[in-house]
Amino acid sequence: MTKKSHWLKPPYIVVCPWLLAKGYCAMALYPFVLLKQAHLRHDRRLMLHERIHLRQQLELLIFPFYIVYLLHYLLLLWRFRNHWQAYRHICFEREAYAHEHNPAYLTQRPLWAWRKYWT
Repeated sequence: MTKKSHWLKPPYIVVCPWLLAKGYCAMALYPFVLLKQAHLRHDRRLMLHERIHLRQQLELLIFPFYIVYLLHYLLLLWRFRNHWQAYRHICFEREAYAHEHNPAYLTQRPLWAWRKYWT
């Protein structure tokens, strides 16, 4: 059995400082992780956070993830009337922030774990 090359597996890291909005340093768009600066690829917490988003995206077959993410954000924005509060309460973000310090999380994460964070 041959071992697959590392470059064949997501995430593919792309550094694009001009693409990310002010206040954001990374974004997961399956199968890519977009970074504002190259050195961020070594930030284990940040990379785990983005890998959690990649897993969420796969669970929802990628495109529906973005629809649910946007709809949940808009619902929360209407509720809180504040961008940052709405962003931090999105179920996908709550899961990622809650587990970004646990390197073993993705190996033990239950399917659809983000649903527990829906409010």
